Amino acid sequence: MGRSRPGPIRWLWYAVGGRLPDEYREWVLYDLTAPTWVLRHLCRAMVQHSVWLLLLLLPIPLTLRIWMVVTGVSVGLFFSLAFIEDASERRLIRQGFPVGLNRKIREESSGAQRSELAAMYAAYYTTEPDV
Repeated sequence: MGRSRPGPIRWLWYAVGGRLPDEYREWVLYDLTAPTWVLRHLCRAMVQHSVWLLLLLLPIPLTLRIWMVVTGVSVGLFFSLAFIEDASERRLIRQGFPVGLNRKIREESSGAQRSELAAMYAAYYTTEPDV
């Protein structure tokens, strides 16, 4: 499969919710349907919640700063995991894929078939309709 992976800057943009160029559509589909899609989601969520580390700069006692960071990250991760399906769906829709594709791919295939099925869907949905 010829999917190209985005560089670090583009991946950070993608991690905080940005849309990648069309050349990365197949990689985005793989990213959201791979067997490790939950771990990948957690990595993106940790990037998003790293903003809580700015609380360490406040001029208050260190223990309070640490507890504020721990609370912010844990609540953020809880909600991130609670809405993991919706977040994945929105990412695919933003890239131009049809609604429900990620769930369909994950439910229809085993681990060995997953990348082949993702490539098939990506090839089908990247072609322009005849008008």
